[in-house]
Amino acid sequence: MTARAQPSGRKIRGAALRSVEAAALAGLAHAALSLVSTYLLLRAPRPSAGTVDVIWYTDEANQRSTVLGLNLMAIGTIAFLWFVAVIRRRVGERENRFFGTVFLGSALLLAATRIIAGILLAAPAMSAYAFDLPPDANSIGLWQAAGLSMATIVGTRLEAVFVFSTTTVGRLSGALPAWLVGLGYLAGLALLAAPLPRTLLIWLFPVWISLVSASLLVRHRLLDAESAPPATPSP
Repeated sequence: MTARAQPSGRKIRGAALRSVEAAALAGLAHAALSLVSTYLLLRAPRPSAGTVDVIWYTDEANQRSTVLGLNLMAIGTIAFLWFVAVIRRRVGERENRFFGTVFLGSALLLAATRIIAGILLAAPAMSAYAFDLPPDANSIGLWQAAGLSMATIVGTRLEAVFVFSTTTVGRLSGALPAWLVGLGYLAGLALLAAPLPRTLLIWLFPVWISLVSASLLVRHRLLDAESAPPATPSP
């Protein structure tokens, strides 16, 4: 019986580098899709003193843009879960069990919260689009209030926990640079400590994800260049 050939160190390292690149690209995709979908879902007019521009919801272009925003939100959430899975695989056995559990749990809850918030914000336009039932001002206010509560109160707190745990895991494993570790803790504190719903905080998390992903991609490129064999001079 012949012994099975063991993979070389170069192959193992190459696979690890590819996993980092996959995580970075998934994170960048999530950040871009999240920014675009959030803009599309938040552009609907807000109720004011019991009145709202109901005609906006009967416009077919506005309905389609809202449906597009919800689709992009769902795809961006899938990219986020891919980002989480690759990062967790990359850390592997070096992962601190406590922070690893918080990291995974907050990611799953955050993904569910984002989907629910997107559905709530899109509900008035979807009612007119799917059933030809334009909503009234009261129902629009109710759906938007529920969606914003999920996004700006529940969602930002879960984002804070995810940012804290990811930053800690990245610091312990050496995957994140010191400046990004400090920025992560500041971002997590801002997301956690905001006493009132702040729509501006919705944009903070995808920006932080894009910075983490870009940092992983740059460090991956540098490590890949350092591990490449030196070119042999031609005779």
